[in-house]
Amino acid sequence: MALLNANYMLKRLRDYYNIRYLNSAGMCAHEFIIDCSQFSKQNIDVIDIAKRLMDYGFHSPTMSWPVTSSLMIEPTESEPKAECDRLCEALISIRGEIDKVTKGEWDIECNPLKMAPHTMEVSIQNIYSSNSKLTIVTNL
Repeated sequence: MALLNANYMLKRLRDYYNIRYLNSAGMCAHEFIIDCSQFSKQNIDVIDIAKRLMDYGFHSPTMSWPVTSSLMIEPTESEPKAECDRLCEALISIRGEIDKVTKGEWDIECNPLKMAPHTMEVSIQNIYSSNSKLTIVTNL
């Protein structure tokens, strides 16, 4: 199942990232490596991507091993498809953010990637204005 999860995620991400060390059929084993070195021209390092993943609720994958400036994606056999999809969507969204820096839409030094991770206050400030009332309901 780990092979299936890894190859499923690989197929979803291959149009967005440079994937290293695939076999002749374009597949991987139980893990795959995203090469992030190309983003250094935009002042985006692998650590920026890893910290930005925290804003999406993910712990960073293995960084810069076995390849410098890379992320090693290694889904387990017990990882549900929904979680694999959620990580893929986060990485696709982050790639869109990298593209905004590349196109000059976002500043190369001050952007969500360089400033990550963000506090909850910063994350929700666009959702709730200072005049709105936030009610938290819990079932006790």
